[in-house]
Amino acid sequence: MPKSDYSLNRLTEEERTRFNTEGYLVIPDALSPKEITCITGTINQLKRDGLLGNESHFGFASRIHKPDFLHLHPVFEELLDHPNVFPKVADILGWNIYLYHSHLSVSPGNNENPSQAKLQWHQDSGRSTSDMYEIDVPARLSLKVAFYLSDVSKRDNGPTWFVPGSHLQKSLDMPTSQLPEGAIPATTPAGGAIIFDRRLWHAASPNTSDITRLALMYGYGYRWLRPKDEMTITGEMIQRSSPIRRQLMGLTSSENNRYSPDNNDVPLRDLMTLASS
Repeated sequence: MPKSDYSLNRLTEEERTRFNTEGYLVIPDALSPKEITCITGTINQLKRDGLLGNESHFGFASRIHKPDFLHLHPVFEELLDHPNVFPKVADILGWNIYLYHSHLSVSPGNNENPSQAKLQWHQDSGRSTSDMYEIDVPARLSLKVAFYLSDVSKRDNGPTWFVPGSHLQKSLDMPTSQLPEGAIPATTPAGGAIIFDRRLWHAASPNTSDITRLALMYGYGYRWLRPKDEMTITGEMIQRSSPIRRQLMGLTSSENNRYSPDNNDVPLRDLMTLASS
């Protein structure tokens, strides 16, 4: 990523305050119509070729949930450091980061009964919060970027639900209605992206519309954080990647340098420094 691209969409102070307070940011025009068409076509071809599997997700049997999808096609690598989104990610987490998790979601429309769907509210990264029992406010550790290739601007299109501000608490009061106080649908038009803190309490919702919901999730965390899925990185991917993308793919000169990196391990540090000068 050139310095000029990185400098274009830095995190503003207003966005930083909103993210710290609410736990998420919406970027409505992250992807162009051309990018949407290209990526959607790629996903449809992978589905026809049987490369996405049929694993269900959070109780929705009709959905495809494909972790570790980055290596399936080069087009997915383009979103790793997308200039409309990634500068904000780096400004939130800092420069010692990489992609530790990814998953692709296909949610067919008119195929999910909301009366049978129990919203499964959760924070990401499993036992991370409970294992750090001595910390009253959970540690951030990571965040996720959700790229939406289909319209999720309406409640029946299957948007993810958030409880704004809940990233600062370890537990969530759950009424019988399955909608905690303050819960809202995180809506955005096709091509939008949502950056959200992994601690934010959230839940998948049923897609009762007549469109197929397509979403790509990129999880960024600190380089000393263990991968959450297989994170397959091939030699071809490394060979065609820039130094920044190689960092984001998890390359390191030694395991110790995930904790105490030198300049060769984290080219993102120099890019952020130059962009700020």
